Amino acid sequence: MKSIRPALWILMASALAGGCFTPPTFPVVPLIEFDKVEFQDVKDPSASDTLTLSIKFKDGDGDLGIDQSETEPPFHDRTYFIESGNNLITYETKRTVAGYDSLPNFVTPYNCLSWDVIAKDTTVSRILFAADPGDRTVLRKGKYVPRTTDTLYYQLNPYRNNMVVEMLVKNADGSFKPFDVTGIFKYPNCLADLFSGRFPILAKDLSQKSPLEGTIHYKMQSAAFTLFFSIKVLKIRVYIYDRAFHKSNVIETPEFTLQSIKK
Repeated sequence: MKSIRPALWILMASALAGGCFTPPTFPVVPLIEFDKVEFQDVKDPSASDTLTLSIKFKDGDGDLGIDQSETEPPFHDRTYFIESGNNLITYETKRTVAGYDSLPNFVTPYNCLSWDVIAKDTTVSRILFAADPGDRTVLRKGKYVPRTTDTLYYQLNPYRNNMVVEMLVKNADGSFKPFDVTGIFKYPNCLADLFSGRFPILAKDLSQKSPLEGTIHYKMQSAAFTLFFSIKVLKIRVYIYDRAFHKSNVIETPEFTLQSIKK
């Protein structure tokens, strides 16, 4: 199989917000509805094709969107944890400290989803520490400089993205299964978010709570769509979060092939 670098994947989002003179009443939990999905390929093999998912949305207080610059809690990427001795949980902790042996082994997919290998004398700043893997609210920032190559345990922050997208592939029996990202992008070429990402803040002023509705056009770009999916029958599963972490309804697109939705 042709090698595909994660850097080829670029996620972009744009939104059109609609309004009217008499503000409608919507629940504060976002509501989404499928609009359309389109595929645009290019003849240049070095360029990226584009898969665009369009969804309609309604939200009662308009608190939708995360700016790309928002990397502090609660929108940080990952959280590291401190064990009872006030030390960072490492793979050595798993092997030698009682009570931590249930942490996942350093094997696929966990070596991409749960363990972070940090080279000797590499300064890692703004690591977010939590006292307990079950408590995401206890966070403090700091720096970490390992004296030897170290492997730290972490958990991805489920709220780092507000557009959660999963590609589903049809099986021979008619059922659908999620496309296995970790089966392709294995350690050390890890890629946790192949399709999910962020769409920008939609309201002009987040301090002014007001209902919002419109359409989000979410573009996923890659030179590997045809390589991965070719003539396969697909669906897309998607949901969004607002800034208060209200999860929208989960929707799926109708079945399609790349050829059937080609622009």
